[in-house]
Order: sequence, then C-alpha cells, then structure tokens
Amino acid sequence: MDAPAVARTPTGRKLQLAALLRHLREKRHLTQHEAGRAVWSRASAASVQNKIARLESADTGITIEDLDALLRVYAASDDHRRLATTLNSELSQRGRWQGYRSVYSESYRRYVDLEEDAELIRFVANERIPEVLQCEAYARAERPSGQMADLAVQAQQARQQVLLRDAAPWFYAVLSESSVRGVQGDEHVMAGQVEHLITLSRRPNVTVQVVPFNTGRGPRVITQKGILERFALIRLASPGVLGELPRHLDYAFTRVGDELNWSDDVQHYEDLWSRASSAALSPHETRAFLRCVAKDFR
Repeated sequence: MDAPAVARTPTGRKLQLAALLRHLREKRHLTQHEAGRAVWSRASAASVQNKIARLESADTGITIEDLDALLRVYAASDDHRRLATTLNSELSQRGRWQGYRSVYSESYRRYVDLEEDAELIRFVANERIPEVLQCEAYARAERPSGQMADLAVQAQQARQQVLLRDAAPWFYAVLSESSVRGVQGDEHVMAGQVEHLITLSRRPNVTVQVVPFNTGRGPRVITQKGILERFALIRLASPGVLGELPRHLDYAFTRVGDELNWSDDVQHYEDLWSRASSAALSPHETRAFLRCVAKDFR
C-alpha cells in the first residue's frame, strides 16, 4: 500500500476519513442504512442512516469504538484500519482558532484549513485581489485600523505562506481586470500590489491570469465588465490506495461578500473555471499586462 498523504488539519483529515469510509462501504455493496444498523442495532432506521450520511459528508465525528465496529462491518484490511485510525485522531479544533486566527468566521474556517491542506487551489476573483495574493499594504488598505484589522492582516500574511513553503500547492488565479484597476488605499499601494502579483506569478507553483475588460469570450462567466462569479476550487490528496479511490478529492466554495460558502456542485464550478481560464490572457501576457498597469499607477 502506498503511503497516503494524510492532511495537516483536522478538517482535511475528517474529509479524508469520510471519503475512505464511503469507499469501504460501497466496496462491500452496503447501503448507509445497512452499515449503520450493523453498528447501532438499537437505533431507529432514520437515525442509523443519518449517522452514516453525516459521517460520509464529514459533518460529524465517530468514537474509536464505533469506528472499530464499522471497520469490522466493512471487513477493512489492516492497512485501511491503520489509515482510518490515523485520520480519526487529533480531530479536535480546540484552541486552533485563537490569536490572529480568531478573525475567521465559522463558515470560513473550513476553507482556510483546506487551503493549508490543498494540492491544488484555483481561484476566480473580481473587484478584489484574493487574500492569499495580497501584499501587506493592500491588505491594510482594505481594512479599518484597529486591533481586529491588525489581526486580519496577520492572518492574511500567514495564509500566503502556504504558497511559499516547501511542498507548496499548485495555485492558479484568474482575476478580472477590475481587481487590479480598483484602487485600495492609493496609487502607491496599488503599484506595490501589482508588482507583488508579478513577483508571485514567477514562482513555479503560482500561475496568475487576468481577464481584460475588452474580452468577449466566456459566456456566463465573463462579460465586458469583467468576471461575474467569484469562487474557489480546492483539491485534496486522496486518503487511500492508488487505483481504489479517486486520485483527488475536489471541493468548491462560492464567494458572497466576505464569506466563502461550501458548494455541492463541484462540476458546475469546474466548467466555469475552464471558461474563465480560457477567456484570460496567458501567464506571459498577464505579466506584460500587469507591468503596464503598474506603470499607470506610478
């Protein structure tokens, strides 16, 4: 068995465990009700199915004893038992969202964790530069002064380290021209932000593309006024034997205001991503375009 890539965060491990348990159940050709009934024989039919459904969507945890019983029902191999036990350990979020990390809302925390665990991140943005690509001056210009603003900037800068670390994820961003033209702070701040984008885009794991105003391509995603939808696609490593499970676990988040909300329709956003990236300038053309934008701000 190849060594699986165990996620760094409790959120990532819970999602990997959910995918592994769903795979083991389906491999045994058991329904959620049948699997749940075998472990919780005294519970109602609706209750046992709900337990398995929530477990397979990573909405709940499971005790060591119940996990062991479920793995016996699935006739799991020793390798899968060890993997499931590893994934089920250290799932507590207690104390993780203190200090500068306390600025994140409950709904945003799942995304932040998956950003840390991701193998691949794809982001489509309009009006604003995504937080993970912001320089410090731009991040501060976006927020009112005060302690919470300082914490928010610290959080944003810490997130950017995901792109700079060893074994960093592949990161792709498609940005509307409006996101690099709209002034945050002043023109000096914007010139620095655009230069920061150019610098990041030269990293081997980071690709930045811009959709200019004058494009007519990309129906339903791109208009002459820019990108219509903001969303992120996160790819997590699969938690099992290559060839048994899909190689990757994909998740979609849509952006509404300052929130990133979980979406069940990953394929829809895969299609939108394809249209947005096809409508954008190439990475080389984007750097040339950004150099012109930076000059306009000077």
